[in-house]
Amino acid sequence: MWRMKRLRRLVNRIPLRWRLALISLGVLALLLSALGLVILFTAEQALLSNEAVALRNEARLAADGIKGHPLFPAPPPGPPPGSLPTNFDVYTTILVEKLASASVNATVLSLNDQVIVSGNDLVGNNFPQTPFPVTLKPSLIQQTLANDSQGSSYLIARDIQGNRQLVVLMPLVSQHRTVAILQLNTPTAPYDNYITTLRLILLIGVLGALSFAIALTFPLIGAALHPLVVMERTSRRIANGNLSLRLDTPVTDDEIGHLAVSFNWMVAQLEAAFKRQKQFVADVSHELRTPLTALSGSLEMLLIGADQGDTEASRRLMHNMYAEVQRMHRLVEDLLALTRLDEGKLVLRVETIDIRPVIEKVYDQAQQLAHGQEIRYEVATDILPVRADADRLQQVLLNIVDNALKFTPAEGLVDISAHDEGQTSVIIKIHDTGKGIPPDALPHVFDRFYRADPARARSPQSVTGNGLGLAIAKELIEAQGGTISIDSVQGQGTTVVIRLQVPK
Repeated sequence: MWRMKRLRRLVNRIPLRWRLALISLGVLALLLSALGLVILFTAEQALLSNEAVALRNEARLAADGIKGHPLFPAPPPGPPPGSLPTNFDVYTTILVEKLASASVNATVLSLNDQVIVSGNDLVGNNFPQTPFPVTLKPSLIQQTLANDSQGSSYLIARDIQGNRQLVVLMPLVSQHRTVAILQLNTPTAPYDNYITTLRLILLIGVLGALSFAIALTFPLIGAALHPLVVMERTSRRIANGNLSLRLDTPVTDDEIGHLAVSFNWMVAQLEAAFKRQKQFVADVSHELRTPLTALSGSLEMLLIGADQGDTEASRRLMHNMYAEVQRMHRLVEDLLALTRLDEGKLVLRVETIDIRPVIEKVYDQAQQLAHGQEIRYEVATDILPVRADADRLQQVLLNIVDNALKFTPAEGLVDISAHDEGQTSVIIKIHDTGKGIPPDALPHVFDRFYRADPARARSPQSVTGNGLGLAIAKELIEAQGGTISIDSVQGQGTTVVIRLQVPK
């Protein structure tokens, strides 16, 4: 196991282009080697098989040329069972003389593996020198003849000098019975030389193909991995803070192209995230600066005795300080809620609920927040239940109603209504007759720390708020599977629409 891990670590240290090159060249070498072996084996088998067929055909022609031979087979009357045909040695000698040559040795064997006549026995002044004979085991001879139903098998054996020879065995038949065995053997040296030459040619071809592949592989792999190299360099520059950089997307629709697109999308997301982070830090700093400045000023006035012992003045200063502390507390609570929502750690108890009690509670609380405005609510009869967290839904509705009251004059109206939208969802609307939202600000009302009139919102006489209420409301509603939208006409009022899903 540790050896495998060590090998894996060593392989991982090799550059990617070298790993790809080694793998591709290794597979190519393996395939070419296998193909070469198949060609060599097929060529050798074809040559030896053709030679065996030629020897058999030559033997049959030689036997047919012997007048009155009893070998394939002879007409009756035949010899008595168990004895050789008359003049059998004469016929076999003639047959051996016809078949034996400088490249072929012919031998006639009896059924008990005794040599009746051999080409080497006939060597003389008028007879060519034949190859050395090959001695086979009787069991091998019998097995070969028994398995040679098609008459096409052959053997490869070695002679007394250790040279390879092709051996063909043929039964000699008389009166439908085998009386002897004809053994023909010829050296395989010519075919071995041809196979050796072919092997050399294939080796040179494989090496040439691998050399050509090597010459092409590295440039091709380098071109294929070039986008990755550019991506690596770009990522280093991005890591140094240059988030505006992007990769040139390759024109090819492959994995590298998809990776480049995903990389650019990731960098864009990172750039947007960093911008949001910077904006977030700036907004939080600005939001905290105002209450901290007010607290610092009030404390300084108390320290220097600016109240001059006036209890009412001291009370006003402490009341203002308490209000600023509460403001910071709300800001921290809102930031904590957003952080939990972003991290998915805010636990919601989403269940099937009736929204009528929730809207009634919001209406009762809104009555305490109103400063002269009329508040109405209307819930449709037999309204469908919804999937929601009752506490979080009440928080969202109260936040929206509070915003409506802040920007609605004392003679204005805030109306809360709820009704079914088919059988799939329920709509809750909060409409006010306040000053409305400018059209250019409407797309940004759910952005964090965004306010349509920042200067007014941060002035001492303005309504309080940190620009997080609608952002939290949107996050909470979407976390419960619903949607929220705002429609507003400046000078006429604003309508917030919340859609919640009905359980299936």
